[in-house]
Amino acid sequence: MPVAMRAEPLSRGRRFMLWRVLVWLLLLLAAFGCVQYLTHAQLLWGQRHAYAPDSTAVHTLYRLLAWDLAYLTAAFVLIVLCAGCILRQAWARPAMRVAAAVLALWMLASGGAMLAQWPQLLQASRDALGQLHDQAALQQAVLHARRSYLLALVLKGLAVPVLLWLSWRLGTPAVRMQFHSRR
Repeated sequence: MPVAMRAEPLSRGRRFMLWRVLVWLLLLLAAFGCVQYLTHAQLLWGQRHAYAPDSTAVHTLYRLLAWDLAYLTAAFVLIVLCAGCILRQAWARPAMRVAAAVLALWMLASGGAMLAQWPQLLQASRDALGQLHDQAALQQAVLHARRSYLLALVLKGLAVPVLLWLSWRLGTPAVRMQFHSRR
């Protein structure tokens, strides 16, 4: 009885691919950002009647609203790109590479701006803590704000190499072969 052999090795199922986990994480973070920006935009929209129509406060509210809408649009575009990458659509891979690189540059720029403001925040929080001798709850709020700012700086610093790696990885031939054109 002849023995039949396969020309290709047996597949053990799909392998763990870190780039797919990162794309899912980006999708979740972008969805969370959409909710945050939409909530903030609704809050600003509700506050616009509290001020005189021609005041600088209303113009500031509209400017903040425009930024919220721009961030909301960017987060929605990122959700669409992540969904396309998760579904392995060929059109999404190069766009996601660009988006990851742009996000890395944005994290670098915004983290640099935050780092430049860190001494001012540190001094302001020291001044506030010095004035709040008997108000423990406010002291805790100041310390929490300082820790949150520092945590944001650290996360931005960690995100830059991760996003650059994702952009590079999506361009490698092994990942490129996993994407397919629309049928």
